[in-house]
Amino acid sequence: MAYAKPRKGLDHRAYRRTTKRLRATSSVCWICRKEIDQSLPYTDPMSWTADHVVPRSRGGALTDMSNLKAAHRKCNSSRGNRQATKADLFPTSQEW
Repeated sequence: MAYAKPRKGLDHRAYRRTTKRLRATSSVCWICRKEIDQSLPYTDPMSWTADHVVPRSRGGALTDMSNLKAAHRKCNSSRGNRQATKADLFPTSQEW
């Protein structure tokens, strides 16, 4: 009996299951700290998307919940494949 190779990429079942769980529990962008409107279509720049804290191109895990955080599509795209620094993880004490 031949087994099919596991599929790789963003359409992988484990990734979809993990992002579904993340979407249900998180609706604040971890980059800009603003609320994400989850009713927006995925093509909208302010729609919900899962961001990899450690980018996949730099060895980040695809389906690890600790590596995925909620973000606006625009914030996620502007961040590119840069890794988060400690300064990115904590809010500043002042609104700029």
